[in-house]
Amino acid sequence: MNEMRFDDDVVVITGAGRGLGRDYALAFAARGAAVLVNDPGMEPDGAGGSVPVAQAVVEEIVAAGGRAIADTHSVADREGARAIVSAALDAFGKVTVLVNNAGVIDFATLENISEAAWTRMLDVTLGGAFHMTQAVWPHFLRQGFGRVINTTSNAGFAGSGQLVHYGAAKLGVAGFTRALAQECGESDITVNAVAPMAITRMNRDAFFAGATVDDGDWQADIRSGRAPMGPPSIVAPTVLWLAHRSTRVNGDIYSVSSGKVARVGFVVGRGYFNPNHAPEDLRDNAGTIHSLEGFFDPASTAEELALIPPLFASPAAGPEG
Repeated sequence: MNEMRFDDDVVVITGAGRGLGRDYALAFAARGAAVLVNDPGMEPDGAGGSVPVAQAVVEEIVAAGGRAIADTHSVADREGARAIVSAALDAFGKVTVLVNNAGVIDFATLENISEAAWTRMLDVTLGGAFHMTQAVWPHFLRQGFGRVINTTSNAGFAGSGQLVHYGAAKLGVAGFTRALAQECGESDITVNAVAPMAITRMNRDAFFAGATVDDGDWQADIRSGRAPMGPPSIVAPTVLWLAHRSTRVNGDIYSVSSGKVARVGFVVGRGYFNPNHAPEDLRDNAGTIHSLEGFFDPASTAEELALIPPLFASPAAGPEG
């Protein structure tokens, strides 16, 4: 089996000082990539800063013979994102892969989410992906190649209590991924996303106190019920696969946890069609409306819209419904 290498790649990873991002950085570096490790060293909810976690990861990479630099700019604004990309260009001459991993999380029910918490969530989690991708995009277009891997969450497309603001931001990242993929055209630029589920410091204290967070015998911990999912390192192979030059999937989202990798689809059922319907018709056909039997997984908005005109040829389109 040929090893997937990254010797000619420069990878920028945000939020890479700890958790998932750290494992991504180590994995890319071990396969030859030059890595910019970005992390301002904040707490999981975005408070504080200046903890030198990015430099610690760089030192680990360099000690193993790899190439890496640290960066502590925030992804929450355009200036910070541009500074991150500039640092990578100054150090390594190019950027070929962007992993938008940075995000914040805090747990609160709707009535307890402050305006500041809502704004911080959007600025870092969704805004960060936007600012970083916009900063690197001209370079990708100029070189005709690039890989963007975003980070969404099951909390967005499946829902999770006490994570309304987090879920909203993460589902926004999914929409950003799907829409931007349409702009890639015939270029060798791809935009995909992962929805990782792993035990990290961001979720451990809130939900999984005492659960395994390292690479010990985590499989046995899951089988015995001591832990609900695996460590961050088991997510890294999917990110590397999506970042590789040989991988051409585009606009896809993958749920990744504990060894399982599966594409996430946003599907549309066959539904109920009657251009003359009233609310009572919807009430009486609720089962058909809710059914996903014969679902369609559109690759674009245009694909879904293309299904509508043929419906008017159906007898159901007549004046009697």
